[in-house]
Amino acid sequence: MALLIGTSGHVDHGKTSLIRALTGTETDRLPEEARRGMTIDIGFARIALPGFPEVSIVDVPGHERFLSNMLVGALGVDVALLCVAANEAVMPQTREHLQILDLLPVTHLVVALTKSDLADEDQVEFATLDVHALLAETRFAGSPVVPVSSATGAGLDELRAALALAVAQGAMVAEGPWYLPVDRCFTVKGHGLVVTGTLMQGRVAAGTEAVVQPGGGVVRVKSVQGHGSVRPSAERGQRTGLNLVGPGAKGIERGQTVGSVGTVLESTVVDAEIRWLQRPTHARRVRVSIGADEAVAKVFHHDPEPKVSQLRFERVVAVVRGQPLIVRDFSPPRLLGGGTVLVPIAEPRKKSALPPTLSANDGILGALAQHPQGLEAGELARNLGTLASTLGEELRRLEADGKIVRAGTRWLTFQGLENLGERIGHALANLHDRFPERAAFDREQALRASGADLPRKVLDAVISRMVKTGHVQVRGAQVGLTGRGPRLNPRQREMLDRIVGALDSSGASVPDEQGLAEALRVPVQTVAEMIKVGIAAGELVRIADGIVYSVKGVSAIADRAATSLRGNGFAASEFRDAIGTSRRWAIPLLEHFDATGVTLRQGDLRVFR
Repeated sequence: MALLIGTSGHVDHGKTSLIRALTGTETDRLPEEARRGMTIDIGFARIALPGFPEVSIVDVPGHERFLSNMLVGALGVDVALLCVAANEAVMPQTREHLQILDLLPVTHLVVALTKSDLADEDQVEFATLDVHALLAETRFAGSPVVPVSSATGAGLDELRAALALAVAQGAMVAEGPWYLPVDRCFTVKGHGLVVTGTLMQGRVAAGTEAVVQPGGGVVRVKSVQGHGSVRPSAERGQRTGLNLVGPGAKGIERGQTVGSVGTVLESTVVDAEIRWLQRPTHARRVRVSIGADEAVAKVFHHDPEPKVSQLRFERVVAVVRGQPLIVRDFSPPRLLGGGTVLVPIAEPRKKSALPPTLSANDGILGALAQHPQGLEAGELARNLGTLASTLGEELRRLEADGKIVRAGTRWLTFQGLENLGERIGHALANLHDRFPERAAFDREQALRASGADLPRKVLDAVISRMVKTGHVQVRGAQVGLTGRGPRLNPRQREMLDRIVGALDSSGASVPDEQGLAEALRVPVQTVAEMIKVGIAAGELVRIADGIVYSVKGVSAIADRAATSLRGNGFAASEFRDAIGTSRRWAIPLLEHFDATGVTLRQGDLRVFR
């Protein structure tokens, strides 16, 4: 339930003085800050609010020269405290800070009208109206505006009450694996390295194994600290110090991120959903604030989905799926937009290519639901912002529960498999209507007719499922809908029946097309055409050039041979003798049985399966 309150506002509008009055803590900790009388870097304190005895509050710089430091603090803020001096009203940095907060996942905003003791009633009224007009342009319209004075203490209780209400309304559960962008790191004698930052997600406890990115250093959390005391754990939104040990604890710097293994990744290409205030040109260099880091990248847009842009960084950065970010122009660094990470490790794509969908649900099922053709484990991991090695147990569980299926190296949802089956079924029905004389079609032909773009392994899995449910029948290498046999006209039916009869009466030594034509006293062209119709209808099978059997005839030969040769393996000559024919027909039959799985070859011998 922990939340982080962040101050924001124009330089010298009393942010640091207000925090001191609310908490008793001086957040200007650097000598240069004390000398200048302004906040240069971020500072933190603990504030007690009605019903919330311990909430973190961050003091961020207001001067435009230190906007990068302001963003380090703002990227973890849940409730914003916008400070506007009553005697000056809205100023340039007021507007810019509010724009940044509006772009980030800040839940609530409270406005402190500071220095109200230095303003008369008219100035306070004007400043209040000015603030409300500014807020009306954002999602924070109607937020409370509380006049306060850090010098006299006037309005502080009212401000605490307003902040407590915002915290209560914005309280969030600490869900998901944890990560912490490092904004400070130092060594404590007798303890070693300590890093601090705002815990952006989840819960971290002492003894936890973690990874530091970029770099991939492995560390262990020796202890957890919060507001000057050692604690068993910390949760989302808390200002947190971590005492880290292990080989990866050397050389950690501000801007890196520490978090649970598989959550924090290193990347140079990121897909993000961005709301642009000023849309930059395609391939423009920009500054990206992410975590406690700022890095230069080029931004690439996507025509099919204007909300999604790709950021290609000039160096490796630490990134987490769903992480907030802010984009500014390279020079001058004016604010351009902000958003969240969709795919932490993305593949570079063309401007016209379709980017990830925006309605991505968390988890394996949600990611696979967006990709009907399935995803390989590596692709799935990239979509989820994790490592493929972390998915194995969950994939096996979902497969055992019947929610996902594996097709070759790809995974897809069971519902997706069913939907693809319906699509292939409709395509086969259309093919049967167009070619009524055929009983089956090539798998690739059915796939093309469906308009789907499926890898062969996925198509095989779809058809296998359709066979199990009885929707289709496999005829050799072809498939057709169950019950949709060939529809032949009377003349075709009569001629095909005569050909089948002539073949079956010949046993294993069937005649060729010329022999059939002579036996039936019809032109050889008629026989050749009807053999094509019979094969398409699934009643005849061609096992070699010039050798055609009826489907029932081949099955009868296999049954007779299996009965005669049951037991140990048999040679080709034994099969020839068993069916009463010569090598001309015996060898093609055996090769056909091998290919269709009726027999299994073991060296020079075979066995019936």
